[in-house]
Amino acid sequence: MNDNNDLVSQHILGPLTVNSFGDKFLFNLSRHNFDKVSSITLFETKFGEILFNENTLHVVVGTDSGLLLKYLLNKTIPKGSRYIFIEPESVLTALKEHGLLAFAEQNERVLCISLQEWSSTIRNCKIADYFYINAVRSFNAFCAQDDFINEYAELSWNIVEVLAQLNWENNTAIGQEAFIDRQIKNIADNRLPAKLLQHAFSGQTVVILAGGPSLDDALPWVRLHRDRFVVFAVSRISRQLLAADIEPDFVFSVDPQEISFDISKEMFRFGKQTVFICSYHASSKLINQWQGLMLYLGQRVPWQSQLNVANLGGAGPTVTNAALNVAHDLGFKRIILAGVDLCFTKDGFTHAKGSNEQLVGPKLNLTSLQVETNGGFLAPTGNDYAQAIKTLSLQARRIVQAGGRVINGSLGAAKIDGVEYIPLAEIALEKTSINAKTIVDSKVSDYAFKDDYLTDVLAELKRAEFQVESIKRLAEQARQINDTMYNAEGVLENYKDKRKLDQIEKKFKRQHRHFSKLVKRFGIRQFIQVVRPFNDEDWTFEEAKKLGNIYYDAYFEGTKKLSLLIEEAIHRVIARQQENESAPDFDVLFAQWRKDKSFGRAKAWRVKHPDFEISVAAEALFDEFEREFADVLNQKDTRHLSRIKARSNLTIVRQRAGLLFKHKKSEELQDLLLSLDKHEQQQAAEPYRYLINGYLAELADDADLALSAYQKVIEGGEILLEDALIRIARLGIESEDIHNVHLALDCLSKLNPVYLPFYAEIQRLQGDMLDAIDTYSAYVSQFPSDTLAQIKLAMLYIECKSYEGAELMLDFILSQKPDYQTAIDIKRQMLANRVMN
Repeated sequence: MNDNNDLVSQHILGPLTVNSFGDKFLFNLSRHNFDKVSSITLFETKFGEILFNENTLHVVVGTDSGLLLKYLLNKTIPKGSRYIFIEPESVLTALKEHGLLAFAEQNERVLCISLQEWSSTIRNCKIADYFYINAVRSFNAFCAQDDFINEYAELSWNIVEVLAQLNWENNTAIGQEAFIDRQIKNIADNRLPAKLLQHAFSGQTVVILAGGPSLDDALPWVRLHRDRFVVFAVSRISRQLLAADIEPDFVFSVDPQEISFDISKEMFRFGKQTVFICSYHASSKLINQWQGLMLYLGQRVPWQSQLNVANLGGAGPTVTNAALNVAHDLGFKRIILAGVDLCFTKDGFTHAKGSNEQLVGPKLNLTSLQVETNGGFLAPTGNDYAQAIKTLSLQARRIVQAGGRVINGSLGAAKIDGVEYIPLAEIALEKTSINAKTIVDSKVSDYAFKDDYLTDVLAELKRAEFQVESIKRLAEQARQINDTMYNAEGVLENYKDKRKLDQIEKKFKRQHRHFSKLVKRFGIRQFIQVVRPFNDEDWTFEEAKKLGNIYYDAYFEGTKKLSLLIEEAIHRVIARQQENESAPDFDVLFAQWRKDKSFGRAKAWRVKHPDFEISVAAEALFDEFEREFADVLNQKDTRHLSRIKARSNLTIVRQRAGLLFKHKKSEELQDLLLSLDKHEQQQAAEPYRYLINGYLAELADDADLALSAYQKVIEGGEILLEDALIRIARLGIESEDIHNVHLALDCLSKLNPVYLPFYAEIQRLQGDMLDAIDTYSAYVSQFPSDTLAQIKLAMLYIECKSYEGAELMLDFILSQKPDYQTAIDIKRQMLANRVMN
């Protein structure tokens, strides 16, 4: 049996071959790639210096029969860099059997693995550290690009997706600056902790409404049974709820990005019975303009402080995860999810009707990530949703273990461990109604308004300001010392200064330990620039000085930004104090409201002070601010809408369709075609539809149908013309239809000069040698740095016995690259042949 497998593998991979340059490879992995030029020449042309960056993790799919590893190991491996080459299992086995990887087996910095070893290898290579410093690079070797054995495409697709997911996870883990920024900005308004409502709804049922496509089917059922359960809603669906005449009991937001305001602002149209529950780091414009009851999750300040009273957590990654945590903490026994799909429809819709996402059409840049749904079919999802699914599963299982239930009523929602699927119509509801407002009021009435809260906050901010300013001065002092303790040659010569730096570092860790940690968390992206995943060599003094400067600059910049944030927060607290004064300083109020763009506070102040007499000038400003707020709420063409339109842009289709075709994803191509049927620009979508139909026909081995589809693209004009001509040329090559190939490449070379070498090769094959020389010459004149094309032109001259032309071309190459071995060898061989003849 094993012998048969070996024979099959040998047939697929081809025999071991040696070319004229001494390159040894499995023929079917590279075929004729190395016939005319050596592997070294091709690798230098393709990779140049990008494979040799320091402190970088390179992930390479394929090894070109070990030739790429050999090329790499014959160079100096850059300091701090690691290389992971990954091969299909069958190829890796064959390469080892033929001894093509023997030279790399003892090198711990250059590894060649199969997919089974991926997890342990990336862990040992400290991939997270490389992601932190944005130093993970991935490439395909020539064998993976060509994929003559139909095994590399799936492997490459897999690696690209895994790296994208890991990049997202690791960057999310360190992206704390926006959270700390909002936390400090929101301190004046984060007064009531959500813990006040802990266990307030023991044994009750709650429905959590989110923005997935299944929300459309759920809203009629929610409206019909509205008084039988408590309603939680994520803030982004406020527009849809208002249209359906549903006001939630609680509305949730956790996103710190300002764009969150754009997609959630309709929540300001809810009545006073709706309670806003937000994370401490939610969008400041939502928090500081909310006019009803608001409860915050998490901590008030990002440092150790008495202001951080006991509270409920607000961990995500999505607002739905946060709402589910709160539902459990508030005591709900049964939690029903609606619109919590965590995946997209097959035709690319990501959100329910009425959302910006649905209004602009299907999402065309879907990833290949897929999840199983409650209906048993697969649906596309995104990195953030994939992470949310994992978190939601952990949450659901914890709730079930505590005696609760989590139910999802949608067939199209992601199937999640711990979450039951029950159609909404089959869920038995309570017979009696529930009034959430009454329960909430009974819990918060004694706590709601403490006049000394702002006084405490102001004192705490001033304490923080002192600490951060002290760290800033120390960082500035340390930077100056680090600069002066090295001489002109970069050698450490003042050890007394080194001791001073050690003393400053002790102050960071002792006197200012809480706030120095805050500075590092806040400026972590600057601090991680000093990270070196591997120290392959001892640092030189010059490197030590440079890293020291980066370190202290990160401290200084972090404290500068934090100081500004704290100073602004102090002004904001003073303005809030003025709002509560019997005779407020309106100049302070107006200045702060304008600075924060919190125009909604003007209306809130008027509502709280209906009998207050103000000047005509102040009255005019109040009116102006209220108009500003109304205009903002009524504005439809928001930044969020513009961003969503971009991902429904038809130009994305070309890239995605090409990627799906390359990886032979017929089903996903069909889904993309279905998405185009629902695009708002049907006429503009027509050529993209023809192109995809051509791809599908090729994957179905129907060349005639594919050619017909590509011909329609050409008839339609310039859009996608290049893509269609490339496929026509490829089909012509496969069917040996040289006439069609010639026509396609002729057109392509007129569209884009990069196709001139391909056109020249077809001319050469047809015996039009002089035309081929002219075409190559035209290309080389436009791209004088393309050495590979120059070598091919020289070889063509030799083939035509035009030795003078060849010698001129080779001399030109050697004038640019005197040590270029390929040109030296060709010239030597040509001169030897001429002597012999």
